[in-house]
Amino acid sequence: MTVPAQRRTAVGAQDYREAMSLLAVPVCVVTTRQDGENWGFTASTVTGISLDPPLVSVSVARSSSCHSALTLAPEFVINVLGDHQRHLATRFSTRDIDRFADEGISTLPGTELPVVTDASAVYRCTRQDVVPVGDHDLFIGELTDVRLRTEAALPLTWYRRAFHRPDPYAGPRPRAAAAVQPSPQQRWTQ
Repeated sequence: MTVPAQRRTAVGAQDYREAMSLLAVPVCVVTTRQDGENWGFTASTVTGISLDPPLVSVSVARSSSCHSALTLAPEFVINVLGDHQRHLATRFSTRDIDRFADEGISTLPGTELPVVTDASAVYRCTRQDVVPVGDHDLFIGELTDVRLRTEAALPLTWYRRAFHRPDPYAGPRPRAAAAVQPSPQQRWTQ
């Protein structure tokens, strides 16, 4: 069987945004401290990329007000937000305000790094690499400290350009794995 060559088509910015809006992703606040000043922004592009060593990545637009600080700072913190922290996600995505002025922010013990006080999880990272990708840079950090809340809230997620609170799935339990595996012919047609 011959597979026809796939035609590459350019995807416009609007189509790309619409397609990416269908990915439900966790919402985080990324913070750092550079030259005595706190920096932070809301991120929905945080991904675990390696177990050994423990690495994460976050994608940052080169036009971001925090890009330069992240490039220069040796460490950054990823704060995983709970569903009750929409106000922090909004605050850290708003331009031309002091994002650290109100409550909800403290420092990581033993450091000057700013953190979200009651984040579901806090990942302290040492910057390992910065990889240019299109109009963004991918910041790769090695986890040097992880702090998890024992009673973490449901995660705050971003889907179709809005915040959401996931509801735990209460549907029927799946049948045994062997019973639900599609045949090779069905895999791409379902």
